[in-house]
Amino acid sequence: MSESNEIQFEDYNGTSLHKEEYDFLMSLEAMTGSQIPSLQVLNRNMYGFITKKGRILALALQGQSLEDIPDRIGDLKSLNYLWVANNKLTNLPENLTKLKAFSQLHIQNNGFTTIPEWFKNLQLLKALNIGGNTLEEVPSWISKIKTLEHLYLFGLKLQKIPEWVKSMQQLTRLVLYKNELKEIPSWISELKNLRELTLGDNHISELPSEIGSLRNLIELSVYRNNLSTLPDSYKNLINLQDFNIFGNNLTQIPEWIGNFKNLTNLIISKNNLSELPASIIELKNLRTFWLEENNWKEFKPEINSWMEELKSKGCRIKIEK
Repeated sequence: MSESNEIQFEDYNGTSLHKEEYDFLMSLEAMTGSQIPSLQVLNRNMYGFITKKGRILALALQGQSLEDIPDRIGDLKSLNYLWVANNKLTNLPENLTKLKAFSQLHIQNNGFTTIPEWFKNLQLLKALNIGGNTLEEVPSWISKIKTLEHLYLFGLKLQKIPEWVKSMQQLTRLVLYKNELKEIPSWISELKNLRELTLGDNHISELPSEIGSLRNLIELSVYRNNLSTLPDSYKNLINLQDFNIFGNNLTQIPEWIGNFKNLTNLIISKNNLSELPASIIELKNLRTFWLEENNWKEFKPEINSWMEELKSKGCRIKIEK
């Protein structure tokens, strides 16, 4: 241990930390029974922490069977990201509200039955992931967190999208896969800032035409539903980069697919498609194109030529099962 300007530092397995950060990791280590690794970058499968100038910026504690998080987490003055997916948590220390930089909270797939109301005091929160918990309800006060841009409500057995969501005009990402939704309300078009909308793994048989007015969308995922058609208004979604309609009942892809000049990922596998529209050759920037498990006839020569050109540029194309 050394002292500099009366600030104490401790060495945690080769990482120099402020004493508060060190004490927190030692408390956490006592719970997990193992050292917490230092990381350079985070991804969803990682376990550990990221630091800058002796302060912990991000914690990823996935899949550690944790039932509690040490109260000392409130001493991590620079913490802005907490990923505690796939544990056994039913609550978190309320002193998270002390953290002035805190902006991302991911508590998916834990044991929460209610979401603590003090979460609404996390007034700089930009991302909230509560998916995959057995919640009695999704509280409407979430809409009061005006900084929230990313909201994950997947795997909650929702039969309807909560109406209070429509007041969250600041949302850029809304994730609703693996629920029990049968329809999408037309008011979804009021979320003008949406860039990513994920509705996969539901029971939707018809999409509202109003989604076509969401001009900022770059990702639309409606995989594994019961769709047989796509509204013509979707031709206006010209900024789309990712379009996933895997596992529906579509018999044709509309000609307006050629409008999506920015598309890089197109997933149309497992539908009832027999041919591709001529306009598809306008998609010059595809990097992923999956179309297996359909009823394809022989493709026209210009489409075959287009696919070969895509392959030469590194596009991953799947045709056969």
